[in-house]
Amino acid sequence: MKLSSCLCKCFYLSFLLTALLQESESLNSDNPECSQGEGDPPCLSSLVAMPLPLLEKGCDGLGSCRLHILMPEEPVIPEEIQDVPTGEQQMEFKQVMKYAGDPNKQGSSKARTLMDRLSLVETKVLSMASSLQKLQEESRLNLNRLEEQLNSLVALLLGILSGCKLPCSESVLKSSILDLGKEHKAEETTALLVEPSAKSEHTYPRDCAEIRKQGIQDNGIYTIQPIPLRQPFEAYCDMVTDGGGWTMIQRRLDGTVDFNRTWQEYKKGFGSLQGEHWLGNEHLHSLTRLGQHVLRIELEDWHGVKRHAIYRKFKVASEANRYRLTAREYQGNAGNALSYSRNYNHDHKCFTTWDIDNDNYSMGNCGTYYGAGWWFDSCLAANLNGKYYHGRYNGVTNGIYWGTWYILIDKRTNQKYSFKKVEMKTRPVNF
Repeated sequence: MKLSSCLCKCFYLSFLLTALLQESESLNSDNPECSQGEGDPPCLSSLVAMPLPLLEKGCDGLGSCRLHILMPEEPVIPEEIQDVPTGEQQMEFKQVMKYAGDPNKQGSSKARTLMDRLSLVETKVLSMASSLQKLQEESRLNLNRLEEQLNSLVALLLGILSGCKLPCSESVLKSSILDLGKEHKAEETTALLVEPSAKSEHTYPRDCAEIRKQGIQDNGIYTIQPIPLRQPFEAYCDMVTDGGGWTMIQRRLDGTVDFNRTWQEYKKGFGSLQGEHWLGNEHLHSLTRLGQHVLRIELEDWHGVKRHAIYRKFKVASEANRYRLTAREYQGNAGNALSYSRNYNHDHKCFTTWDIDNDNYSMGNCGTYYGAGWWFDSCLAANLNGKYYHGRYNGVTNGIYWGTWYILIDKRTNQKYSFKKVEMKTRPVNF
């Protein structure tokens, strides 16, 4: 055999037998490459080729070349190699691995090829893939069940909220449902919540600020419900001024509505929401009884001058407390007429009408004298519910009055100035 043939055999034996080390068992005594001559090393399972200079002396390239090998723990028989020449430089190797324990029991040895091992590995991989797919399907089913249970729990909780005594609203319910990240189920859940609540109570946004937070930017009349268990009512919403969200509580435009009304009329409200009106003291209490609110007053005179006054702490007490006013922490450019002086301080004063006297004037009723319902002291530095005058007027200062305005009386004619337009509106501080 030529030297090149020998080297190819040795290289192949080292590669194959190293890969199948754990599968081999013993040497095959009748292998022609494993003949043990005098001084030859034993044939072993894992042939470790040594560098070429260590080839046996006397290898002239014409005969058989033997390689020195290392001794493993367990002997195995190397595979037989048959040379099938197909050309001068090409050879095809036919491999057959034999497992031998006892030389006398070679027939009972287990023969396994490389393809058998690959098939086994492939089978295990497919089995693992199948198991993984089953786990994924089970996880998906469990996730769907968990989602259904969560939706049921949310529906139950929101159903409880819709009947609670807290300031719940339709917008709060919708936003809570959308937080689940399931917009396609929001309409169904909302329908389930709104339908039963509609039988016992109508759930609407608490005020114009909540409506504005929903993205509505148009001024107009909307239905609100500050207290869930009480009847909702309509109010005019200013969605433009200073960010919007203002609930209109009073407006004077043209003098078409008389503001010299009784206690009950001021309690329930009067006028037209599209024009001049008073929202109602009971509604003012409902709007401001929880949290902190802002009062914004806008004034415009007959010369076109516009100014405003803002009170960042605004509240109207209940009827049992005579709708007492809280108006503090002034800001603006119209002046703080509600806290003008010690004797003309409307803050913390009760409401007075011509038929119910709660003012501090010991000589009479300020409501009767000035013809309006208001939070009188003794009697006033401000009265935005006074009589509407088209321009100047004479006599008692019973017009729409703001004591810190830049012009109040014409000294030449002794005529008094009233206002062309007045608006009072409120919204939460944290809007």
